[in-house]
Amino acid sequence: MTYKVIQWTTGFVGREAVKGILSHPELELVGAYAWSPEKDGQDVGELCGIAPLGIKATNDIDALIALGADCVCFTPHQFEGADVVCRLLEGGLNVVASNMTNFRALGDAERARVEAAAQAGGASFFGTGIFPGFANYIAANMATVSQNFSCVRFLESVDVSHYHALYNYDNLGWGQKPEPKWEQVNREVLSFYEECLDVMADMLRVPISERRFNIEFAITPEDREYFGFEMKAGTIAGQKCTWQAFTAGQAEPVIELDVCWVAGAGLEPEWPIHHGYTMKVEGNPNVETRVTFSPQVAERLEDYIDMSNTVTSMPIVSAIPTVCAAAAGIRTYADLPLITGHYVPKTES
Repeated sequence: MTYKVIQWTTGFVGREAVKGILSHPELELVGAYAWSPEKDGQDVGELCGIAPLGIKATNDIDALIALGADCVCFTPHQFEGADVVCRLLEGGLNVVASNMTNFRALGDAERARVEAAAQAGGASFFGTGIFPGFANYIAANMATVSQNFSCVRFLESVDVSHYHALYNYDNLGWGQKPEPKWEQVNREVLSFYEECLDVMADMLRVPISERRFNIEFAITPEDREYFGFEMKAGTIAGQKCTWQAFTAGQAEPVIELDVCWVAGAGLEPEWPIHHGYTMKVEGNPNVETRVTFSPQVAERLEDYIDMSNTVTSMPIVSAIPTVCAAAAGIRTYADLPLITGHYVPKTES
């Protein structure tokens, strides 16, 4: 069966998603949403740096819904509320998305509105990516081999100084003096990370009684600049966030997620960076694994940047057939069958 897909935005992640859709034998790209006026009417292939596809990007949402597609690959630069997602779901379009998981962070009323929209349109919503998404799903699965596990710990640690859109960290307080307000800002802006606790708890049958959040900031001792984003001496240039889930009567967390981002070396404090994911299960036996990534071709800095966008987009693209076949409603890894990639034979160049 072939599923018709609309790509929502053609930014860094969206461009890689388009390439993934085009190479997937069960998927057909039929349209794309143009986020900016300059992209409206342009060929999607050219927007993604590949050959023209004969498909024009548009900002006309009604026209996209009228295409009769099966699914929207939703990778906006920033999530700006549930209105558009509800509109797509009510229009009968399944939605697979980055930067969101189960909408709990938006509150019960908004989550109920998304669920109602999905039921009304007979469609499903599924949020994933590399993390939040695939990586924490793998961490939860590791507990399968451990008897009476007591804790699953997950660490993402990355030096983001190679990230072209580093200025996006400005809204988290980077480049500014550390202040107490940044803790609440980070908890709100990164709330979809906390939703990973829900998915892992559902997978592992962990009854969460309490959630906690903590953040530490790393300060740059000298002025530094990456891709035009300036961080003066004494300002924030790194952070480590921790989300924990507890069960009643237990003093230690059952699930712990640490996310450590830094912009270059020499910060205060300076945390060890592994450029990937370290996952540990405490039980009988203890289990530990580390997931790292390297580009297929590593000749330019851009090869590493493209790789990070690929590993974000491909869990979304790979999920499309499974989500299209799922029952209507908000779906997570905890209630979908196994999602896998699809082998594509190599062609002679």
